[in-house]
Amino acid sequence: MDKATIDKIEELAMQNRTVEVDGQVFSEHKLQPVYFTPRAESITVHSLLGFCTYINNGFDGLAKDDVMVVVYDTDYVALVSKLFGKDKQRESVIDATLCDVEEFPFGQFMTQEEFAIKFRSLFVPSEKNDTNYVLSFVSKLHGGTAITTEDDGITQQVGVSRGVSGKMTEKATLKPIVKLAPYRTFREIEQPESEFLLRTCLDDKNIPRVALFEADGGAWRITAMRRIAEYIAKACPDVKIIA
Repeated sequence: MDKATIDKIEELAMQNRTVEVDGQVFSEHKLQPVYFTPRAESITVHSLLGFCTYINNGFDGLAKDDVMVVVYDTDYVALVSKLFGKDKQRESVIDATLCDVEEFPFGQFMTQEEFAIKFRSLFVPSEKNDTNYVLSFVSKLHGGTAITTEDDGITQQVGVSRGVSGKMTEKATLKPIVKLAPYRTFREIEQPESEFLLRTCLDDKNIPRVALFEADGGAWRITAMRRIAEYIAKACPDVKIIA
């Protein structure tokens, strides 16, 4: 096959041929317009304070009527523009992203020491919920302590005994549900309080272990997003917010 034949085949392949079916004209090729709408690179900050400072200082000459704040999740907020350009796209001007935040390992049984360290550093101290109750209970489960449990699926009877004789020194009904406020969203807002299932067990070496299981079905996220929107609305009263 010579070059002229190949060129002719390529020319025919590139033609926008049409086919008529029942009076309706169809193209054999799917044609899409090609647009180039310049967009700025988004700025990323890691706090709501920095996010609101950008908005209030009017950087880049942005008018508040041309932008809106979208609270996408408990760890991500963005300032986006109106639809623009022929391809009707939005521009993300600045976003606030929560990053490098250690989360409590819910659903994981830990030793008393591991649990206590993470609990003290990853939960908001409070006298109004069960923070002190959990710390008080966990402090009794030292290495070498023997525990007996009677779990009916709702409540858990925990007996703690110490010493050579193994005499029972304390027995109590462990609260099935505790209310706590872990650090899970931007620090500028009040951390949402939610319910957790507190459970204990003995591992294969008879070492007591403790775990917390989330028990609110993720309802805390709705509260957190609402509080983020309220914070931004107070700091930037003229901006539109979607949460």
